[in-house]
Amino acid sequence: MRLPFHRSAKNASDTPHIRLEREGRDEIKRITSAVEKVPWTVSLLQILWTAGPVTLLGAWGGFLLGYGKAPTAENYIFFISYTVITGAAGIIANFVYSLTGGRKAERTAHKIERVIQSLPDLLLATRNLIVESLEGDARRREAAAMLLRKQDLSPEGVELAAIELLDDRDSARIIAQIDIYRRVGQHARIRDLIALYRETIDPQLQELAELVPEATALLRQRFEGQAPNLRRGVIRDDNFIERVLAAIEQNNELLMTLQDVEEMLILAFELISGRRIPMLSFEYRGRWRLAQAFDNLEKTRAQHRIAQATGLSRLKALTAYLAEQSGTLVADAAGGLRAEILVERSQQAMDALAEQIQHLAQAVVSGQTERKAALRTKSDLLANALGLYRSALEAYSQVGRSHAQLLKAVQQWETISTDHANRDTRLRLGPGRRGLRIREHVIALDDTAKAQVCKHLDQHIKATKADRERRRNPHLIDRDQLLATGMDAGKRLAIEIALALEPHIHLSRPQVQRAINGSNAADFGQLEPNLSAAAKAALGAAMVREIDVDLSRTAESLALALVRHYRVELDPEAKTFLIKQYGARETTLNMLSNYLSNTAGSEIRNVSYLSQRPAAVSAPNRDWYRALVQARRALK
Repeated sequence: MRLPFHRSAKNASDTPHIRLEREGRDEIKRITSAVEKVPWTVSLLQILWTAGPVTLLGAWGGFLLGYGKAPTAENYIFFISYTVITGAAGIIANFVYSLTGGRKAERTAHKIERVIQSLPDLLLATRNLIVESLEGDARRREAAAMLLRKQDLSPEGVELAAIELLDDRDSARIIAQIDIYRRVGQHARIRDLIALYRETIDPQLQELAELVPEATALLRQRFEGQAPNLRRGVIRDDNFIERVLAAIEQNNELLMTLQDVEEMLILAFELISGRRIPMLSFEYRGRWRLAQAFDNLEKTRAQHRIAQATGLSRLKALTAYLAEQSGTLVADAAGGLRAEILVERSQQAMDALAEQIQHLAQAVVSGQTERKAALRTKSDLLANALGLYRSALEAYSQVGRSHAQLLKAVQQWETISTDHANRDTRLRLGPGRRGLRIREHVIALDDTAKAQVCKHLDQHIKATKADRERRRNPHLIDRDQLLATGMDAGKRLAIEIALALEPHIHLSRPQVQRAINGSNAADFGQLEPNLSAAAKAALGAAMVREIDVDLSRTAESLALALVRHYRVELDPEAKTFLIKQYGARETTLNMLSNYLSNTAGSEIRNVSYLSQRPAAVSAPNRDWYRALVQARRALK
């Protein structure tokens, strides 16, 4: 965002920059006051009222009831003196508390400002680390994708990103021209250019999609005259919360990627900026046997979904780790690739690593001791990769076991549900508590939780010494040292973000993870390092408010689960409710209703409860173990 600074003093208060500062300061003060605010005037009036009329009235009434007569002058002097002394003591105590509480509120405000100031800067630093960890063409493609995600990217920036991705200046110039026409609303000229150059650019995009599908989708949008929409937001990386929690549980930061660090920073800044993420779930209340079977099936389905997500998460962590290391065949851990491709890439890279280690081990044994350092580095790399590979293998083995448990739970639900009337298991609308109902929840932080999260994160942000590292010239630092330091600090901060958010929004719950993964993140592309904390707070709140609440996909997923897993009939009233309330597509709901009608009389349903076929993760190659054994012997 370009903010005007050259204005007269008269109009200075009307500039967007000043308005941002004012709105951001108000936001920070509001969050601070939720925890530390001391209403001095109210407290003073309460003390004066209690120590004055209330005390005297109580003393007079008590004396009259106890002795049967009004207090004497000496008694009044006693009570008045007592009132003055206790009132003065209360005022002094409140004054002292106000002084100490004021300093505490000031410290809290500084912590909140520091967190709001640092999170966007750490987000940019993490994105730079992601690019820094890659090499060659992979580095160019990742940097270009980050450019294309910016909603306000100039036509020159679009052309630069297109050159980096396509390596064709002519095609890049055409895409930049389309972006210029988009900015002035000339859709007729956009259609002309698309029709004229589609046969040239489409094949290039199709070839690029095999390498980087997400970057290709962004570039295709620009070619079609579209740009990222602030209201739609940015698609999140799947299952990033699961990988961060797995890194905490198993005390293994290798299970987490730099992309996960980026997503956690975005999530934290979103929630602190006031993001409210809707969540839909359904529950059954009624006959206890039916409710027990329903709860058991829902729990088993959640465990199966987690097992499926865990397998893909482990493969992504393995591919990302290999991509972040020098000298492997994995150039980049491009998002959007199928699990089979990730497995193939990782196995090829580990085969090549094993071969390199064997050659290095033979050289060291023959007397070339100067190659010990390279051998030790390669063997550590293969050992870490082997650990990640085994975790992926175990995760996909768990998918099969959870699938068997799911089928058993489904059979139990069907047996019990068929013994009850349809009215007990259909989707219920309107008043009442019994039956199957959709529940709405919101994932958000109130002001008190925001202040507590900021206070928790502040000490860890200071521990990373982010301010000092930002002032240092990265060109004077060794690349490997910069990567190692930045990755360790970033992953530790992502873990602390998860720990700070868990008490307030319960990140560990599967339904919360599904809701967050299903929602698009706010687009913080307009945040820049040189903005103040107040400006960042105001911009963050504005970007969060821009996000449209779209529950159509969530509602359709719930309807799919109700029909295919729970055999719930979607009557016309229920379909109308889902369409009007959540924007579900009528055609999708009709297809689900027809599916249930077509399978109503069949005893064997042709339904797969595996949402996707598990990747073929074979046992670790014996050559990998042999290479590590040879390296260990050579390094003795």
